[in-house]
Amino acid sequence: MSPARSLLFPPFRLDPADERLWRDSQVIALRRKTLAVLGYLREHLGQLVTKDELLAAVWPDTVVTEGQLTESIVKFRGTQ
Repeated sequence: MSPARSLLFPPFRLDPADERLWRDSQVIALRRKTLAVLGYLREHLGQLVTKDELLAAVWPDTVVTEGQLTESIVKFRGTQ
C-alpha cells in the first residue's frame, strides 16, 4: 500500500500513513494487518487476488494460518 496517499471508497477512507480507517468522521479501530489486507484488496479492486498472493503481500516471510487471513477479512467486513 502506498504510504503517501489515502484510499477513498465512500463512506470510507483508508489512511495508510496514520494506519487508520475512517467512516465519514469516525475512526474505526482495526489492527495493522487487517488494515494492510484491506488496503491491498482496495488497491487491486476489480482484480482477482488469490489467497497466496494476499498472504505473501501482507505476511511476507512469515508463516500464518488461513484463519488469520479470514479473521482480518471478517474484521473489516464487520465495519460496514
